[in-house]
Amino acid sequence: MKSWRRYSHSALLLCFTALFSVEGIAQTVRIVNGSIPIPFAHCQNLRTSAFSFSDGEGVMELPERGINDTLEFRSLGFENRIVLPGESIGSKIALYETPIGIDAVLISSNISPDMARREGLKVVDKLQLTSVVTGKAPGKSTDLLSNTGQVLVQQSQQGGGSPIIRGFEANRILLVVDGVRMNNAIYRSGHLQNAITVDANALEQVQVVMGPSSVSYGSDALGGVIHFQTHRPKFRRDDLEDTWSGVSSASYRTNNSATSFHTRVEGGGEKWASIISFSNTVYGDLRMGENRMHGDSIWGLMTHYVGDSAGVDVVLQNDDPSLQIGSGYSQKDFMHKTRFSIPGGAISTNFQYSISSNISRFDKLNDPGIEPGSLKWARWDYGPQKRLLGAVSWEQYLGLPGSLHTTFAYQNIEESRIKRRFGASNEEVQNENVDVLSMSSVWHSSPFRGDGWRFLLGVDGQWNGVTSTSDSSATVTRYPNSGSTMLNLGTFASARRNFGGKVLHGGIRYNYSAIDAYYNLDFASIDLPFTEMHSANGAFTGSVALEQPVVGKLMSNTSLSSGFRSPNIDDAAKIREKNGFIIIPNDSISPEYIYSFDQSLTYTPFIDKSKLSLTAAGFVSLWADAIVPTIATINGDATIMYEGENSIVQMNQNANNAFVTGARFEFKSQLNTTSQLSGTINFTEGHIILGGAKLSHIPPVFGRVGFLNQGQGWSVETFVLFNGAKDISMYGDPATDNLAEALSTGTPAWWTLNVESQFELSETLRAQVGVSNLLDMHYKPFSSGISAPGRGVFIALNANF
Repeated sequence: MKSWRRYSHSALLLCFTALFSVEGIAQTVRIVNGSIPIPFAHCQNLRTSAFSFSDGEGVMELPERGINDTLEFRSLGFENRIVLPGESIGSKIALYETPIGIDAVLISSNISPDMARREGLKVVDKLQLTSVVTGKAPGKSTDLLSNTGQVLVQQSQQGGGSPIIRGFEANRILLVVDGVRMNNAIYRSGHLQNAITVDANALEQVQVVMGPSSVSYGSDALGGVIHFQTHRPKFRRDDLEDTWSGVSSASYRTNNSATSFHTRVEGGGEKWASIISFSNTVYGDLRMGENRMHGDSIWGLMTHYVGDSAGVDVVLQNDDPSLQIGSGYSQKDFMHKTRFSIPGGAISTNFQYSISSNISRFDKLNDPGIEPGSLKWARWDYGPQKRLLGAVSWEQYLGLPGSLHTTFAYQNIEESRIKRRFGASNEEVQNENVDVLSMSSVWHSSPFRGDGWRFLLGVDGQWNGVTSTSDSSATVTRYPNSGSTMLNLGTFASARRNFGGKVLHGGIRYNYSAIDAYYNLDFASIDLPFTEMHSANGAFTGSVALEQPVVGKLMSNTSLSSGFRSPNIDDAAKIREKNGFIIIPNDSISPEYIYSFDQSLTYTPFIDKSKLSLTAAGFVSLWADAIVPTIATINGDATIMYEGENSIVQMNQNANNAFVTGARFEFKSQLNTTSQLSGTINFTEGHIILGGAKLSHIPPVFGRVGFLNQGQGWSVETFVLFNGAKDISMYGDPATDNLAEALSTGTPAWWTLNVESQFELSETLRAQVGVSNLLDMHYKPFSSGISAPGRGVFIALNANF
């Protein structure tokens, strides 16, 4: 299957303008970081706007330069360098690495930050995240996303956070950390909490891509990509000795009594660099807001909870019903990265480990039992969530043919579910362990100097091995009890050409996916029509995108793109009961596709673009062959007995086609040297074509308005986050959208007022103070099963050493 999809150009690069020359002498230089060349670095003559890029070996022919002209050199991840009029230029220009705050986020629809910098990419719909690493106490990684006002985050428990982009969520959003896919064979379609396993304190920047992005990343990016990028070890400057430095921080929040401690140590020399990071966070029970402007006096209150009396379950009254008892948890995160310079390249290692305590599934703990005043569950926990990553990367610059970036990675993910009904003696424990081996190799080339061509070729592959067990024969495993595997292989190519102030991108990808699953004969006491499952699918996707000036200072980005998602083990091989329905395996599922048209317009009326920027962006997407649960039969039966209850049979099938549309409007204005005003608002709508039923995961209108004031050594930001109402008639599947957690009319509108500040107390000490939800509003974000935090004061101290 073929279609068109946008490729991209880095949002950090300046808008392309007409290239014209002035009298001067052309000169060739090499752009380097130490001994390593920097491909696709950017140089601009600030008077004439003429520009040039370095090739794959870092060699650049400078734009023509008059005696009164100033040149600016820049590349993502490096400090800008200015060459003043009359200043001589040798054979090399050295750029030095610098930390990148999340406010300088790179928006790219394909690959790692290094690759994106070399390829020079741009996307149609840009998303900029608010600085948190140097400006705010970050909390969870999902908090960074929700505070932008451009990504909605669903929560079923405090230890969770499932981002929603363009009405897609969970396994239809691709999560990536340091260029390695996090999505695995058991990512489900409902709500996921895996994003919180990335330590927010270790982040250097985040990429968020709106829309399909399959050419380089492959499966799952129907709604978009969230790429978490942790701090990268940095080589020292040529004029410095080997150096060590670090930062330690401690923070406290009042609305959940959360305490967090973080330490990061960095060292570097001319040929080596290393970084070690550790975080420990303990979250207490979460307190909801008490200002009930929605008018309902009891919505979300926790009036009772389950306790223990001499080994017997009892229902206890909660004397403080705004305190969500049992919602607390803890998490530890460790990271160690190294980088070594080799002739013409570098070798890097990356080790990450995250482990949590048990995390109570809060939306289950408040489920009512059969008897009035009783509760259904005495315990419903996710067991310790563990994520391990080990990766080795090799970067090699090959001269004029370009550069090669190859990564080998291993991941291990452990998760479990622990359930016990009220009054029952036995617990049901399901354990999942996933091993993931992956490889990616991407070749970048700019073979013809001065003509604006950029090429990219790549291959990648991932193998997933799933082991699913239970602690007793009476408990059914969630996935095939004799093991299952998933294999994904892909190859892709793309090209970019700039001409006459315009930039044209295009790309194509082919992906192969295979699933193998094996069932024991007595699996789930269900008479399956097979004991083995084997399926294989292929998918073609592609894109084309055009960036061009329209009139004056108005820039246009247009793209046609496609994305896909191959069915995984959770789609095809799972057995799961919920709300009287039981999903059984199906070995005949095909990939689902999305075909999207995107258009954005950006207006920057002033030479200094930071004075005012206005953006309007919209998209229309056709979601084809959507994988959804449908009524089915097994051995001719529409219902089966499962765990003592008669359940209606369902299976995941390619059953629906749907339209998803949306728009985003954004403004940003630098009012003066110290003040900035910004805002964004987002609209999304989705419905099934046949019958017009509403899609799940579609958020109400939401956004953010903020005012930032900053000076030397201090900053204060006041901002409002807001959501419109979601009427009950606009809900999709009640189970997926958690209709039971809303009011009878749906989810009410809400808004919160927030203040965050930071102050430099000395050269080595910085304080951060703020108040979230200042007016103590009570609300639940759309589809969430836990009330949002009420008023919370936070304070953090950061010490550099």
